[in-house]
Amino acid sequence: MPMSRPPRARLPWGADRRSRVARPVLAVALTCGAWLLTPALAHGTFIRGSVTVVPDPPSPGRPMVLTVDLANPSNSPVEGAKLVAELTPKAATVGAGARTFPLQEYKEPYGTYRAQFTAPPAGSYTLSVHDRTEPGEDTTATVPLRVGGNVANGTLGFTLAGAAGGSGGPGSWLLWLIVVPVAAGLAVTVLVWRSRSREAEVDGAHQDRGDGRS
Repeated sequence: MPMSRPPRARLPWGADRRSRVARPVLAVALTCGAWLLTPALAHGTFIRGSVTVVPDPPSPGRPMVLTVDLANPSNSPVEGAKLVAELTPKAATVGAGARTFPLQEYKEPYGTYRAQFTAPPAGSYTLSVHDRTEPGEDTTATVPLRVGGNVANGTLGFTLAGAAGGSGGPGSWLLWLIVVPVAAGLAVTVLVWRSRSREAEVDGAHQDRGDGRS
C-alpha cells in the first residue's frame, strides 16, 4: 500500500497565536522606530526659523508684534522652545540701545512665538534670536531689521544649529534614536524566532509520525 503523507496538523493555540501576533508587532515596532528617528534627527541637527513683524516696517514709538516660527527639517513645527529676542542698533542708529524681549509660545499655530513691545527709534538693527531651551546653552541666530521708513522687512529666515524644542540634551535624543528602536527590534526578533522554532518542532513531530505509517 503506497505511503500517504498525513495532512498538516494545526499548530497548538499558543504557537499559532505567537505567529499571528509577530507580524503586526513587527510592523508597529518599525513604525514607532521611524517616528522616533524623525524628531531625534531633527533636534540633533538644526532648526529652521522665520521672523515677521507687524506693522512692517515698524513705526518708531508705536506698538509692534514680533513673531518667530520654528520648524524642523521635515517642516514639522517645533514646540516647547525657550526663546529670547534681542534688538541691537547698528552704528548709524542714534539714540537707541540694545533691548531684549522674551518670546511667548502660542498654542496655535504650533511652533509660533511672539513678543509685543514699543518699537525703538528709526534705524537699522540686528535682531538676535536666542534659543535657551537646554540648560546652560544659548544658540543664536541673527537677521537684519529695519525700523521706520517705507521699505518692508518681509519674512526673514534663519537657522538655529543644534537642539531646539527638545526635552533633554544630546544623551536624551541619542536614547530615542538608538536604544529604543534597537530594544524594540530585539524583542520582535525573539518573538518571531520562538514562534518559528515552535512551528518547526511541531512540523517535525508530525513528519516523524507520518513516515512511520505504511
